[in-house]
Amino acid sequence: MAFSIEADIRMPGYGGRRAVIADADRVQREALAGHLSGRGFQVSQTDDALEALTIIGAEAPVVALLPLDHEGDDGDRAAALAAMLYPQTRILMTGPRMPNLPFPILPRPVDLSALDRWLDEATV
Repeated sequence: MAFSIEADIRMPGYGGRRAVIADADRVQREALAGHLSGRGFQVSQTDDALEALTIIGAEAPVVALLPLDHEGDDGDRAAALAAMLYPQTRILMTGPRMPNLPFPILPRPVDLSALDRWLDEATV
């Protein structure tokens, strides 16, 4: 039995001050995008975590905010793949706190001051 997956995987260029936000909640996504834009990021948005992986590959953002509802969901898988394929992008998960995950997590709705602290550390 053969296994195949179609993905546009390539080495990204330098994306500059870009960010990707994936969240099914449009209001949360737009609030985060507005906040990041105010901090000087060029922001791409999607409601789908796996689509965010494609955007990360194409745009080489500095940071990506991906949703996490439960371990093993699309956000968890997208984060793991992004970390392997695009290690220059810092990953932040948004959702319930879970033990033993390799990525930082901010609970939703995201506290913007906590996001600012994380960004200050992540984009030094």
